[in-house]
Amino acid sequence: MRNILLLVLTSLMLTACGARSPGNKVDDQVIHPNVNRAIKEAHPDLGSPTSHTVVTSYNGVILIAGETPREDLKQMATRAAQGVDGVKVVHNELRVAYPTPVNIRANDTLLTTKVKTRLVAETDVPSTKVKVVTVNGVVYLLGIVSRTEADNITYAVRQVGGVQKIVRLFEYIN
Repeated sequence: MRNILLLVLTSLMLTACGARSPGNKVDDQVIHPNVNRAIKEAHPDLGSPTSHTVVTSYNGVILIAGETPREDLKQMATRAAQGVDGVKVVHNELRVAYPTPVNIRANDTLLTTKVKTRLVAETDVPSTKVKVVTVNGVVYLLGIVSRTEADNITYAVRQVGGVQKIVRLFEYIN
């Protein structure tokens, strides 16, 4: 019984440390595929190999990154994402360009891993409050943090080799 109580208290403390409720986390897990589907259904080219879209949801804040060959497709992606229930804000960071090759995407995955590892290693960075997405060497940071935490996170990410640019898409608690 004591172990169960300790487990429950630990869970509550960890939940309290993060700014998102378990409900918000579940909502994001539902929103993400719905936004992804809506974008691909907005125009055939957005679901074809001529476009590469990366969709992320954090607390109803949507990041769309990647590449699409035309400006009108970029705008369609924004409108499609905005039409999904639960979406609060859409940050469309799609570049008007042809999709990056697989080796660049693999490097982005490695860079994301390096950034996450750096954030976990930092004592003054709330790594559990940060979602990291890397596209084309650009590191996007999402989360619900204080401005001081955001500055500490950004400083830590700057220390990682290979980061071309940092885009902060945080929601601030102060």
